[in-house]
Parts: sequence; structure tokens; C-alpha cells
Amino acid sequence: MLCHFISICMLLYPNIDHEKSDTTHDSIVNVKSLYSFFEDLALISEANQIVSILHIGDSHIQADYFTGKLRKNFQNQFGNSGRGLVFPYTIANSNGSSDVKFDHQGDWNLLSKRKKNNQAKTGILGYTLWPGSNAKFSIQVDYNGPSKFSKIILWDTFGTFLPFNNKSIVTWERKSGYTEISSTSPLHQIDFKSTHSSGDQPTLNGIVLQNDSVGILYHAAGINGATVAQYLLSDFSQNIIDLNPNLLIISLGTNDCYTTINQFCASCVKENYRILIRRIRINNPTLPILLSTPPDHFYKRKYDNVNIESLRKVLHELVYEENVALWDLFQIMGGSNSISDWQKQGLAAKDLIHFSVKGYEKQGDLLYQTLMKYYPLE
Repeated sequence: MLCHFISICMLLYPNIDHEKSDTTHDSIVNVKSLYSFFEDLALISEANQIVSILHIGDSHIQADYFTGKLRKNFQNQFGNSGRGLVFPYTIANSNGSSDVKFDHQGDWNLLSKRKKNNQAKTGILGYTLWPGSNAKFSIQVDYNGPSKFSKIILWDTFGTFLPFNNKSIVTWERKSGYTEISSTSPLHQIDFKSTHSSGDQPTLNGIVLQNDSVGILYHAAGINGATVAQYLLSDFSQNIIDLNPNLLIISLGTNDCYTTINQFCASCVKENYRILIRRIRINNPTLPILLSTPPDHFYKRKYDNVNIESLRKVLHELVYEENVALWDLFQIMGGSNSISDWQKQGLAAKDLIHFSVKGYEKQGDLLYQTLMKYYPLE
């Protein structure tokens, strides 16, 4: 099947040299490692299946503007299977996506990946919430929007949370490590309350929103300020199993690079990437993984961050050592100092690290368009 798929790619894209195109600015290095993902896309309608994409990263990902644009593009073309992974960041006093609203009441405690104690208890989203016995929370999406859901998966312990004030809930099933709740009709809001006893210590690590359609589930898991090394302090292996991605995208490196030249160790960061890749693949050795270089940015708003070039070099080495793909966002932006040009165009923030909503959405369009270069459209 895969050989036939590759032959189709060559027929439909005769002008693309899939080896030489690795050197161009609008291409993906080692794109062959992603062919099983493209094959899964091609079989969505035929096999009546869901294709899951998991995108992990730092603050460039947590706000979901970049990933939100990718989600929209993929779902417009291949079908919408749901909003995917979300988290009540408001309880953690942090920012999240704008299309899913959370409200909460009662007592909550928080463990963050960026804290130095009990790191292994956090999952891939980097936060663990402990509800008090009086804790409640609600999830709300736009009534007429694309994020309405009919299945809710809670990554919780003990089956602590129960829905209330909703008569359309028909099933509540406790499974290994999570709770699955289904509705007779699409919902735009659901309310939960904690039901645990005082002797239990329940947790909440994430929520997945789905619907009854085939298509794309695009999960975004970003953590403000995260480095590759900090991801290694979490226990996310079960999260990977639960989400079962057909493609995993890693957008890290900005915070690893954000230091002085003397303090930056490119080979150290490279080995952290290697460990991360191998942990992600521990239960699925052939999982397609796409790395993205960090975007151009300044150090302390005025110094060109030359560490990015050193990181780019080792990531290009890692591509063939670990058989992953690479999208070079740094070069696509325009290389060194290009963040200044993006800022002048209203695409980057004044801190010369982050981007405006339009800037992140442009990145989402650029990555989607690049991926679709290799997809055999009918």
C-alpha cells in the first residue's frame, strides 16, 4: 500500500525531487518519514476513520493561534472529528485558546511542569489540577461554531467528576485512567462537579472533545516557557497511547536557545530532543514525527539570537539519525533578523519573540501549504 502511495506522489508531483527539495525553504527535510501520515489522510473517507495529529510545544503553541489555524485548514479539507485536547488554563491562571471557555468554582490546587517538585505527576499538557470536594467547572464553545462535541474524555483519577444540569448525557463509563461521557446530541456546554470523598486525592490532567464525524482531530499541547528538558520531566507515555496520533509535531527550541552564547549547549539540546523522540515512540517505533525549528527571535529585545543557527544545525543532523522530518521555520521566515521585518508588518509582537494572531495564523498556513505539497490531491 505504501509503495503504491509513493508512486502516486511521484506521478502527481513530477517536478518535485523528494531528496533535493530538502534544501529549499518551502519544503520538509526527510519528508519520506511522513508518508504513512499522508496515506492515512488519503484513507479517511474510504476507511471511515479518524486521523489524529498531536502538536506539542511552548508558548507559541499554548495560545492555539498557530495550531488553531492548522486545525481549521485540516478539518476544512478532511473533515472535523472534534476540537481535540483542551485544558482549563484559567484555573491555572494561564492563557489558553479563545474558542473553548472554562468557568470554575470551589477550591483547586495546581502542579505545574515548570515547578521543580513532583514533575513526573504532570502529563503532556504540563499541569495537574487537584479539585477540592466543592470544586465545579464548565466547558463552553460557540453554539454555532465547529467545536461542538458529543463525547468528552476526562483524564482524571477515580472518575471524580460527574456531569450535572444536562439531560442529554446517556453514558458515563470509567476506563483505565480516564472517564468517557457521551451525549445523544452535540453540546455547546457541559457542567461538572467533583464527587470525591475527603480521603481521595483526585487529579485532572486534560480533556478531549470529540464529535461523531470522521476526519481530523488536531490536539495542541503547549506550555508557556517550556524547554525540551522540561518535557522530559513529565510522564506523558499514557497520554500518547490515549491520543494515538498519526502524526506528532514538535515546536520547541525557543526557550532552549534563549540564553547567552557561552551558556548554550547545542549538543546537549540535541540529545534532549533525541530522548524525547525515543520516549514518544516507545510504544509506536514508526510514528511519524515532524520537528519545527524555532522561529527567529531576539535575545532581550535587541540582540540577534545566534544560538538558533547552532540548534538548526544539530536538528538537521538529528533528522536522519532518528528518521524524523524537519520544517525549517527560521529559514522560511527569512533567517536571521527576520523577526524585525515580521514585527514591522504587524506579524510579530514588540518583545520580538512572540507573534501577533495574524503572525501565528500565517505560520499555520505556511506549514499546512508545505505539507499539502506532498499530499496526492485528487
